[in-house]
Amino acid sequence: MWLLELEVDRLRNLKAVSLGLSSKMTALVGRNGQGKTSLLEAVYLLSTGRSFQTRRNEDLIHWDGGPLRISGTVEGRLGKQKLGLVMDDGERKLLLNQAPVELDQFLGRLDVIDLTAERMKVLRGEPRHRRRFLDRGLVGIDPGFLHTLGEYRRTLQHRNALLKRPRSDLDGQLDAWDERLATSAAPLHAKRREYATRLGALLGSVSRTIFNDKADLVLRYRPSPGPAEDLEPVEFKGVFLEALVRNREHDKTVGYTCRGPHRDDLVIELDGVDLRRFGSAGQVRGAMIALKFGKLNLLQQARGEPPLLLLDDFDSDLDECRATAVAGFLNDGGFQALVATSKEAMTDRLGVDFAKIRIHGGRAEVD
Repeated sequence: MWLLELEVDRLRNLKAVSLGLSSKMTALVGRNGQGKTSLLEAVYLLSTGRSFQTRRNEDLIHWDGGPLRISGTVEGRLGKQKLGLVMDDGERKLLLNQAPVELDQFLGRLDVIDLTAERMKVLRGEPRHRRRFLDRGLVGIDPGFLHTLGEYRRTLQHRNALLKRPRSDLDGQLDAWDERLATSAAPLHAKRREYATRLGALLGSVSRTIFNDKADLVLRYRPSPGPAEDLEPVEFKGVFLEALVRNREHDKTVGYTCRGPHRDDLVIELDGVDLRRFGSAGQVRGAMIALKFGKLNLLQQARGEPPLLLLDDFDSDLDECRATAVAGFLNDGGFQALVATSKEAMTDRLGVDFAKIRIHGGRAEVD
């Protein structure tokens, strides 16, 4: 898959940007605050319809006003396609070959894996960031997973609303909602567990390939309720239903559901050390790169073609040896990649022939 052309107007500080893109490695170079991250964000918006930095669409639009417009030409297994996104007056419009489409028709046309400052929260942040990490990976492979996730969330909201009612005779209604919640949770649990298992199986080889060391990087899925981690997915519904009934009085007291896939987590360890708690900045950055490259491989297997990688602050927390290994891995794998850096001289020392796009004051031009 190759993003051939990109046009961006009125996204944050970017105005009237029009670029032809290399099919391999491209460095976005410029001082901080010039628009490098915004250009990566534009590509992510064109892939997913949403930002990797904010959920507030109004924060994306240039301070002079909208409409914000992004368009790009993609060539891949589905042929050549024109994608577009327009935001104005609180509305978002997604376009495929200039015709409006819904999100489920838009997704999967431009496959992107991103590693930005926001994504570092996967290891440093709360469990919800690790759940999103899993869910984004699943949606990339199967956009229909959005419906699985949405069904569970809607059912959970109904049960929680019922738990907040000041009544004691709720058991009959809760029996019905417990059954529905367990039913909707079962496929969600099964898909998350399968994806985490496949990703975990790749981590060791990916980490050794990139960083050429013997460190053992391990990922484990920790579902809720806890005992479910040792069960086959087909048994999950029954275990979860029992947990809901067993903890019902506690849930009534606090007014929400305390167990279930909305409390899932991941454990990521390096040589037995939990990186969430004890990892150095360099170890966390290296582990996140390995996780993202594992995602690259899974998506490539599913699609039969390589996705595009977006990497912000390319040189952050990586020594030159590891940065060289990362660049070599991407170049040898034939991945199209956009990497942002304020240290142009470093990219010249990595043994890879980078195309360059210079960004200054919201304007961009190919070097």
